Amino acid sequence: MNKKILTRVLAAACAALLSAATASVATAAGPPSVALKPAYVALGDSYAAGAGAGRYLSPTDPCRRSRASYPMVIAARSGLALDFQACAGATTMDVLANQLGTLSSDTAYVTLTIGGDDIGFGMVMGACLGTDTNLCLGAVQYSNAAIANVLPYSLNALFTAIKAAAPNAKVVVTGYPHLFNGENCSPLTDFTAVEMAALNAGADSLDAAIRTAATNAGFTMADVVPPFAGHAICDSKPWINNVDPADPGSSFHPNGKGYGFGYAPTVARSLGAAPSERGMSVTTGGVTSSDPARAEVRAGG
Repeated sequence: MNKKILTRVLAAACAALLSAATASVATAAGPPSVALKPAYVALGDSYAAGAGAGRYLSPTDPCRRSRASYPMVIAARSGLALDFQACAGATTMDVLANQLGTLSSDTAYVTLTIGGDDIGFGMVMGACLGTDTNLCLGAVQYSNAAIANVLPYSLNALFTAIKAAAPNAKVVVTGYPHLFNGENCSPLTDFTAVEMAALNAGADSLDAAIRTAATNAGFTMADVVPPFAGHAICDSKPWINNVDPADPGSSFHPNGKGYGFGYAPTVARSLGAAPSERGMSVTTGGVTSSDPARAEVRAGG
């Protein structure tokens, strides 16, 4: 064979072997990229953080973000990258100022529970712990006035900001459950039938205001009143904590079953995130409430 031809044949053979070796290494290394977990941002107050459920991410975190919270349950079920911004005591202004920073066009899902602290949840419940019915009903009246005259504007401003910051996200806003079944069962409380009815009616008014604002924004409202039926504070299988002087931040908040069986499936259905065997991840946003103790319930308001 001609020497020049032989040299060309050997060069071509070497190139082919090098190409095959490179392909073999690439195959052994696996796929060039792994699909990212869908981004999920959880916003809101103590009910969004999971206060009352225990199992907090940090024992020193004043936000009381719990592993048993509904955002954690949903993220684990669907293999999401959870950015856990919710914090105890947060108002609509706190969410607007402190919790929206990680929203983007890449955010796939957003959940939000908010409004209770805007209308004085801790103050109202504290006022109703004692024996002064007039004090309790006056506090409820104050709360109802805030729902009617102030909260709608605050919610509209917040929802507009969320839409602008996360234009491609599916956004689900939750309401709040009824706390009472008409029975007072703790020696530490003295709720009357009138007071309990007024407080449950106040929750309905709050939920209605949230639903209206969510509908106007094009968001989905997750109603948690139906799943909590039969699981009020004094029911045989309560999903809501009664008053706890040793842990005022847990008083009148859902327990682990309330978040896991009341909130999580209801919100997940509205969110539409499919179950996945992909593992979740979680990051938190620091203290994103101007007063994490705002939702604590103490006698006297």
